[in-house]
Amino acid sequence: MSIWANVAAGPTLPMDTVDAVVVGGGPAGWTAAIYLARACADTVVLAGTAPGGQLMDTGIVENFPGFPEGIDGPELMARMREQAERAGARVLALDADNIRYATGGSPSAAIPGRVSAEAPGKTPGIFPGTSPGRAVHEVVTAEGTMRTRAIVLATGSAPRRLGLPGEIRPGGESQPGGETQPGGEAGTSDGAGTGGGAGLDGGLGVAYCAVCEAPLFKGRDVAVVGGGDSAMEEVLALSRHARRVHLLHRGDTFRATPVLLGRVRALPHVEIGTGRVVRALRRDTDGRLVGLSVEHTATGMAEHLAVQGLFVAIGHEPRTRLADGFITLTATGHLHSTGPGGATELPGVFVAGDVADDRFRQAVTAAGAGCAAALEITRYLEDVHA
Repeated sequence: MSIWANVAAGPTLPMDTVDAVVVGGGPAGWTAAIYLARACADTVVLAGTAPGGQLMDTGIVENFPGFPEGIDGPELMARMREQAERAGARVLALDADNIRYATGGSPSAAIPGRVSAEAPGKTPGIFPGTSPGRAVHEVVTAEGTMRTRAIVLATGSAPRRLGLPGEIRPGGESQPGGETQPGGEAGTSDGAGTGGGAGLDGGLGVAYCAVCEAPLFKGRDVAVVGGGDSAMEEVLALSRHARRVHLLHRGDTFRATPVLLGRVRALPHVEIGTGRVVRALRRDTDGRLVGLSVEHTATGMAEHLAVQGLFVAIGHEPRTRLADGFITLTATGHLHSTGPGGATELPGVFVAGDVADDRFRQAVTAAGAGCAAALEITRYLEDVHA
């Protein structure tokens, strides 16, 4: 039975305006829900139809504090969800399809050029609130619309994939409303999300977070695909465990900073291959990864590379759809915060986890961001209810 079997589903949306809606079911979302509910805020979590974020597809998590023997990613997410529910949060297995953001001001305060929530046949957008500090947002789901005074966007990010057949196991694709799939142990984000790197693909040899999974490849040969700082960091993390690391980059030059690239080049058991593109994964009869089919871009020549692990480090895609056009994006495409706890330019709207984190993308940092968002929302609600 799924660990999510008892998550509420169906038309169970609250009829009255709630204090806070948390969008996302990864470490950032669950932590925010725990803190909000413990502060006596009426809290609803839209965990999505595939909750848990990137951690749902990782194996053992060995770097989340409090679990010296490690803990399975799905179990960690189940415990966080149970703790949120125990604190009083209501968890719904629904995705947020759209959000109608209130500006918190008079009609003239509505952001120019945005779509009106009342415009028929158009995507819900920003609509004016009643007065500053009294904004009420509307979260649209397949089962109806909720009204809420505050929102935590903890929708996470998803690792960019190579797009090869067999790269992820069936069911590991990204799911709306969750934080990030597949998920990395500490590479959420949220964390769901993870990650937000992503974790191992169910033991089949493809991973997206060396910090999370490198110890599983001790004494083995692995490959890393990428040419930026993330790829260099993956190689450095793997170099402490793997017997040999092949760095594969489709370009002739690297985008990584010279310092990181220099460290990688200095490692004796790292082989660097530029002008290389992975075309196929090779597996044995049990489905385990045994090698890669690699094409040399200059000559078109094919090469078989014997490896037992492949780490993909070609970037992440933050899940910003629900805020597109309404919240400022950073240069990396993440949601921008304007104040403490992930506050945004919209009243009562906060961001947490991988959707706003372009640097760390770990489960523990996502959880910390969820905590900070909840604490700031608690203060915000005190003003609203005053």
